Amino acid sequence: MYDISPAILLDFLGGIGIGVEYQPIVSTTDRRVLGHEALARFRVHGGGRLPPDRVFRALHDSPLSLFQMEYRIKQLQLQHAPDSENLFLNIDQDAFEVFLNEPVHPMVALLEHRAGTVVEIIENSSVSDAQVSIAMQQAFGGAGLPLALDDVGAQDSLVSFDLLAGVEYVKLARDWLCRLTGPDADALFAALISFARASGKTVILEGVENEQQFSRARDLGVDAVQGFLFRDDFIQAWQPDAGANDHLDGRQLEARLKPCRSA
Repeated sequence: MYDISPAILLDFLGGIGIGVEYQPIVSTTDRRVLGHEALARFRVHGGGRLPPDRVFRALHDSPLSLFQMEYRIKQLQLQHAPDSENLFLNIDQDAFEVFLNEPVHPMVALLEHRAGTVVEIIENSSVSDAQVSIAMQQAFGGAGLPLALDDVGAQDSLVSFDLLAGVEYVKLARDWLCRLTGPDADALFAALISFARASGKTVILEGVENEQQFSRARDLGVDAVQGFLFRDDFIQAWQPDAGANDHLDGRQLEARLKPCRSA
């Protein structure tokens, strides 16, 4: 049973109701925009929005459809990308796995010629995920694309040393903003920063919502941040099907923020 109407999913697969959002990644030293992360956005007739994770989850039982959706979104993200230094693209592991054993992977072929593309590989939740992540690292890294490890430190995630060692960017999950309240977490965070410094990696903290969190990230040695603090600079673009309000500024975005959980 589909969580979303098959008719709506078919529209999305046909390019109806799909859009992209670009969130700036901002230096903690001088507030310079170092790049943008591109995210998928979905809306149905009448303007209602559907969370991207819900849409992709609904397609997971049909791997080729899942790949088709991911590929179409990536095409749109490349098409509307702002003129900035780096474009961070998160690749769904299950979608990537569909063409894992093919001689030429279409996702690699799509991205490898776009200068400044950084492929985000999400943290693992199982050993099988880790194996796919390593395959992604080999495929995209072998094509000369820089890599970022996303959601490092998120709940229910595993850390692959080979994957962590083989990326250029370490993106720390917003969970750290709630977690840094004791010596153990502080020591682990400091060790991650030290590891990144020693190995030449750039550290990006996600989920920064206010100036206090921005200042703390800077004081902790984080290189760059992203989050709803910079929502006025978010950029959205939609396929031409959707009619009015195709481009929305950051103040019009709905902020679905994850609150800190008490211990």
